Amino acid sequence: MESHGKNGQAIAQGLEKGGVKYKFFNMAVCDRNDVLTEIFKTKGIIIGSPTLNNGLLPTIKPILEDLKGLKFKNKVGAAFGSYGWSGENVKLIEETLVKAKVKVLQEGIKFKWQPSKDELEKCVEFGLSFAQKMKAE
Repeated sequence: MESHGKNGQAIAQGLEKGGVKYKFFNMAVCDRNDVLTEIFKTKGIIIGSPTLNNGLLPTIKPILEDLKGLKFKNKVGAAFGSYGWSGENVKLIEETLVKAKVKVLQEGIKFKWQPSKDELEKCVEFGLSFAQKMKAE
């Protein structure tokens, strides 16, 4: 999971409530090969990015390209993010997951600017829902 501020932490709380172990990866400071190794070991991945200039963070693009090339089997995923004006980040991540043969378990979640307390609760619910769906796969 790409660490993405409060949203990512709240999603992680939901995963934890659902009994799913998780690891955070901030692609600005993590080695891509280490992250890919962890992705090989796991069943589910949740990727987040704010929208920047109508697209994804430059640090998240390389790992998404790697995922497309590897075409994993039996992996599930989801997307989350934030935006200021547009907000196509979640759609872009979901499209890449599909191209990488990762089954998108649920519609992504995104919020404008910083999430409110209610929106953070929705992130917890998002993580819990993902955990439950992943276990059912």
